[in-house]
Amino acid sequence: MERNIFLEIDGLYFESETHEWFHDKTSTQYAQTNNGLNIDALENIHAFVVRKKSTGEYDRLLLDSNTNEVIFESKSFEAIAFYIDKLKVIKRFK
Repeated sequence: MERNIFLEIDGLYFESETHEWFHDKTSTQYAQTNNGLNIDALENIHAFVVRKKSTGEYDRLLLDSNTNEVIFESKSFEAIAFYIDKLKVIKRFK
């Protein structure tokens, strides 16, 4: 599978023997910014694009820096954005 330079544009964050982790600054900024009049920024959410070296496949994921756990994973940019929106609604009405 060919490399997708668009997905890697924000730079390499971490590399292991099996995976390469790239920043996803756009999704991270979206998660960490308040929407309009609502105070719903998710400062603990960070987004990454992860490439599996053996297959060249890319996945998107969200990491919670408070727990250092992956909380959501998808191949879809839209699914990541929707999940962020869901977390913001939960925070807003909690």
